[in-house]
Amino acid sequence: MLNLAVVQIRPELGEVEKNLSKVLELLKHVKPRSLVVLPEMWQCGFDYGRLYKHAQSTQWVIEEVKKLSLERSLIIVGTYPTHEGEGIYNTGLAIGYGEVLGVRHKIKLFPLYDEPKYFRAGTENPVFDTPNGKLGVLICYELRFPQLSWELRENGAHLIAVPSMWGAKRKEHLVVLSRARAIETQSFLLLSNAWGKVGQEEYAGCSAIYSPWGEVLCFSERGESIMQVETDKKEVEVVRRYIPL
Repeated sequence: MLNLAVVQIRPELGEVEKNLSKVLELLKHVKPRSLVVLPEMWQCGFDYGRLYKHAQSTQWVIEEVKKLSLERSLIIVGTYPTHEGEGIYNTGLAIGYGEVLGVRHKIKLFPLYDEPKYFRAGTENPVFDTPNGKLGVLICYELRFPQLSWELRENGAHLIAVPSMWGAKRKEHLVVLSRARAIETQSFLLLSNAWGKVGQEEYAGCSAIYSPWGEVLCFSERGESIMQVETDKKEVEVVRRYIPL
């Protein structure tokens, strides 16, 4: 069996300790041996004025997440601001069983949120081997680029995690695109989005888990929530055999 979970929260802008405390408490309620996805930039939101300061806190945050992942036997996916070389990256991490299992920098930076002004763009789109299977990561705006999801599929992914902070004005796009990416890649897709007002921006919620057939296994538009699903990883093989792409 395959245990999947997504956590939906409203991060407090720039409040690293509060956000970390909230997320660690919620993760204690996730079933052991689950793959669980957190929102994009959940530790601080897009707090550009203090971004370098928050990036300095990231290693401490990661160590706390690693501890809990080991205690609870979890694989935890989210993104963090990281300072590397001369710039800051929006970095997706898969943390599992006390270790960092994979690292991926956000490739497509969202111009409406001025991300290109504050982040450097990544170039690699890897697939990670995890105890729950082969995992790919798309970060928020990257849902709009089907070539990225198809590249993950071609490289063996059957699980796609999507940490997001997607605005409420584009809510319907989020719902359509996330379900479409699951259908076209014939993969389980786990979307974790922020909800409510964070800083000056209203976020859409609509976190969900979709099956390789495109079924809505769980969905939450508003409120802080943990959604968990127990399913069969063989469903990917069944769907891909039925409609070979």
